[in-house]
Amino acid sequence: MIFPKIREALKRNLPHPLVRAVRGVRGAIAPPPIDDVVLADYRMERDDSAEPRLSFVLPNLAQSELYGGISTGIDLTLRLLQKLAPGVSLRVILANPTMQSDFDIFDKAAAAADISEHRIEHFAIRGNDAVIPVRRREMFLTYNWWTTLNISPLLRQQATEFETQPKPLIYLVQDYEPHMMPFSSALNLAREALDSPDRLWRIFNSKNLQAYTCLQGHTAERDFVFEPVMNEALRPALAQAAGATRERRILIYGRPSIARNCFPALVRGLRAWARDCPGSDRWEIASAGAAHADIELGNGKRIQSLGKLTLEDYARVLLQSSVGVSLMSSPHPSYPPLEMANFGLRTITNRFTCKSWENGHPNIFPVDSIQADPLSRAIAQACDMWPEAPVLAPDPTFTRDDAYPFMPELAEAVSAQLA
Repeated sequence: MIFPKIREALKRNLPHPLVRAVRGVRGAIAPPPIDDVVLADYRMERDDSAEPRLSFVLPNLAQSELYGGISTGIDLTLRLLQKLAPGVSLRVILANPTMQSDFDIFDKAAAAADISEHRIEHFAIRGNDAVIPVRRREMFLTYNWWTTLNISPLLRQQATEFETQPKPLIYLVQDYEPHMMPFSSALNLAREALDSPDRLWRIFNSKNLQAYTCLQGHTAERDFVFEPVMNEALRPALAQAAGATRERRILIYGRPSIARNCFPALVRGLRAWARDCPGSDRWEIASAGAAHADIELGNGKRIQSLGKLTLEDYARVLLQSSVGVSLMSSPHPSYPPLEMANFGLRTITNRFTCKSWENGHPNIFPVDSIQADPLSRAIAQACDMWPEAPVLAPDPTFTRDDAYPFMPELAEAVSAQLA
């Protein structure tokens, strides 16, 4: 508490010219608003090729940014391409490329799906006023709110240039993005992305997210919905869960830089647990998700950061752990609680609007409050169940083989638009 007090004393006692100078320096080094950085004014260039094409527009492809959402986007796009006629090509467009951009990430996934490299082309946008070739028989699939806003005008230009009706824009919605930003112009713009395209087809990652988005007043021409499904790389290890030797380990999903993962609340709950719960000294706490400094909890306990694990290492840690804690301030159920529960961890997670966890996995113990004491009690109750055998009941929805049940319907609709 000492630093806020010092700051307030300086604000009261510094001369006004010096205060203004400090504010000026702070404003000069502050990053610009996100909408000033990512919004663009693309212009269409006519491409007279008669070949049909699907363009997948995402911010970037880099190993450091390869989290679940990007992987899902790649997987869904490739599965859609597999369902389309062989003459339909795919263009992968990077809207915000960097020095670390790597198209090989997509190409390797395509090769694993037995898709010819000749069906895929790459396009990196350079500049916010870039010229983008567009065909008459072309549709766009966008990844987030700003790619959706930036591409929407191209569809109107396409309709005008080729004298056709505007084609639908397909928007992959994996979270309610307006809530990822404080009240601001960016929040309003993210809301507009869910409303503004002339014809919008939304693909929702979970019914919870679709229900929440509709509650916020957004509508679209068509919706397609799928429930989260387990990553293929984790499935071989799932068969080992029954015979796994469980340690007294609490595995947390720790991403301090991602606000919606509620890391401060998670740490407060663990501090209260370490302080109040007999037997806490016999447990270890590991954090997976993003690298961070180890955190002291008191009473000799600390959170040991494992960083971002490979899927193989993540599976090994799941098999060795007994209790999981993963929080998510979002209507989306989030993958870590589902992974933890299906691997046999007694998993603490939170409820949210449209996310009650009713009829969920028996290993999931949802909490209404993420304040320190309720969270501490929930963790203690899960730890008290050790060494009882965990419930090993893979959720058939999460472990299903058909990741996108709507895919035949979507492919048929896209094919009709490209015809």
